[in-house]
Parts: sequence; C-alpha cells; structure tokens
Amino acid sequence: MSLSLRVPLPKVALSACLLAMVATLSACSDDDVAPPSPLPDFDSTLVLKKMWSASVGDGVGDYYISLSPSVTDTSVFAGSVDGTVARFERRKGAEMWEKETDYAITGGVAAGHGVVAFGTSSGDVVALREEDGSQLWKVNLGGQILSTPALAEDRVVVQTVDGRLHGLALADGSRQWLYDTSIPILTLRGESNPLLVGNVVLAGFANGKLVALQADNGFVGWERQVAEPDGRSELERLVDIDGRMDIEGANVYAATYQGRVAAVEVPSGRQVWSKPFSSHSGLSVVDGLVFISSDDGDVVALDSATGAEQWRQTGLKRRSVTAPVAYEDFVVVGDFEGYLFWLDRRTGEFLARVRVDSDGLRAPAVVVKNVVYVQANDGTLAAYRVKKRISK
Repeated sequence: MSLSLRVPLPKVALSACLLAMVATLSACSDDDVAPPSPLPDFDSTLVLKKMWSASVGDGVGDYYISLSPSVTDTSVFAGSVDGTVARFERRKGAEMWEKETDYAITGGVAAGHGVVAFGTSSGDVVALREEDGSQLWKVNLGGQILSTPALAEDRVVVQTVDGRLHGLALADGSRQWLYDTSIPILTLRGESNPLLVGNVVLAGFANGKLVALQADNGFVGWERQVAEPDGRSELERLVDIDGRMDIEGANVYAATYQGRVAAVEVPSGRQVWSKPFSSHSGLSVVDGLVFISSDDGDVVALDSATGAEQWRQTGLKRRSVTAPVAYEDFVVVGDFEGYLFWLDRRTGEFLARVRVDSDGLRAPAVVVKNVVYVQANDGTLAAYRVKKRISK
C-alpha cells in the first residue's frame, strides 16, 4: 500500500548514569566514562540579542526528560514537569496566561487549532483551551508519554512508551484508532515525536522501526526497519529511534541509537539511502542537508540525497549535544552546561554561543521567523536572534 500526500510536504527508562553507560557500553563510573571536552575556544563572528526570557515552573525537575516549547504565529507555549503550563506573546515575551495543573508533564507541549495538548507520567493526554488555558478534556492511554503530541485540525496523535500510537479526536479526545508494535525489554529513556504531514502519520519506535499510517483511520501504509538489533547483550541490541525526525520533499529522515541514519520515501516506504550512525538526539533537514548530532557529540552534515558526509564538527565531544536545528546560514545546538551554539551551515565552523542556564539544555531549539526559542532544563524559556555579523 502506498500513501497519498494531500498537502505539500514542509520543510526523546534509563537514568542519566545508565544512559552514559549505554553510550560507551561500559560500566557507569568516573573511571570508565570519558570526560566531556572543554568548552571550545573560538572568536565569535555573530552578535546575538536576547529578545526576552521567562521562567516556566521547575522545568524537567529530577526527571530525565526533554520538554520543548511550541511556537505559533502569535504565541509561545511551554510546560514543566510540576504541571505548570504558560502562554507568552511571541515577540516580546509578555505572559498571557499561566495554569498550575495537577499533572506531571513528561511529554512536550503542542499548540495549534485552538488547543494546547501535553502528555503525563501517568499516561494522560490533556487538552487545554489555547485562549485561556482552561481544560477541555483528559484521556488516559495506559502508558507513560515522553513525546510531544502531533496536532491536526481534527486529530491528536500521541505515542506512549509501550510501543503504541493513538489517534484521538481533537474535539473530545475520543479514540479513533490504535497502532501497536512490540518493543524490547531494554530501551533508552525517551521517545521520538510523531509527525503529521497531511493525512500521513510518521512515527519511530524503540525497536528501530519507522512506520507510516493514514491519520484519519490508522491504516498502516508501510513499516520500515531502519536498523536491525545486533549483538549478544541487550545493551548492544539497542536501536531506538529516540530523537528528532524531519521531512524534506517526499522523504522522511530518521536515525537510531547504535544503528543507522536513513532517508525513506514517504508515499512508498522505499529506502532512498542508509548509512551507519548512532544518535539518540536526532536531526533536522534544510535545503538539501541533513544535520545530525552523534552520540559522542559530533555535529555532522550529510547530503540529503545521498547521505554523503559534507562536514563534521568535533569540538563538542561528550557534551550531550541536542539535535541540531538549521535556519538561514546557521545550525543551532545546545549542550549539557546550558550553552547554545551557532555553527556555520556550510562549514560547521563555530560562530557564536550564549549560555541560557547552567542546568543545561536537553531539548532542541525551535526556530520561527529567524528567532530561536529554547527551553532549559530548569524551566528558563528564552528567545534569541542574530543581530549582526562581525567581520574577521
């Protein structure tokens, strides 16, 4: 079965210690885990301006989770694990409303079509009214939610850690369909966010499988194994699709931990290319280039048509780099010390950095109209833009 795209295609339970162990396949101790590389030294060639900043609850607290803001044309929405959800004016950061809910928010906030939706540690999907934050509905899906829901005009798609994908009605949360796949006993802490493109849902799972379904009825268009488990131990066989996926043209791009990065044609499920790679943070695709962070902290650019490597920045090794986000001439990544870096999109050269907060960055930035929005682990929400370039 092939999938019909009805609209043009547009352009993250292991503890932190165990995750470090998995990344090196060694014991989780100071002796066995190599230290992060020092903060890179370079001459900045960009002047950055902080447009505004705000605080959203306790951020991720003691949870090893990733919470990203959701940005619309007028507003920025963000949540924290303590149940705080807030709306801010996009350009100047004025708070429009804040709600203290009773939910432990572990899946990122999604906003659109008049609704703000998020997932919780107890498996609830909660929908609030975008205008004032009042609750519209709540549905329990039976499995913890670590991903951001995907919203369409009449649909909410939510992924749970038990390998299920749920299609819900936007109006009341009623279940429309359910997709279920088996997952390994041992998985990384996190989930990739499902993507909604026209009437197609794309989702990646902890078994290394990428799936395309019809959004209105949940019918499976195709299933593609991006990476096959390999090795004798459960650690060696981890091939989670855990990080950010992206779409360009007719292709979806996804990467697994200890496995591969691949381009797959959305209508047919045909694999365009695949190459060995390991990433749990994910990637972004812009203008023919795939930007991806490896598990050891390299930021790499690949040709989106062939997978051929174009450049590699090695200055952030073992700094727990976020998924790269590209815009204009820049690639933006964050690290575990809370620094946000701007790299040259053509060469990978460091251009500038700013420290958002010392608690660190785990969620990728969001770029809307050349403004970079980022949410730090402590709940700091900040907006930056490039003010000007400095001649060398």
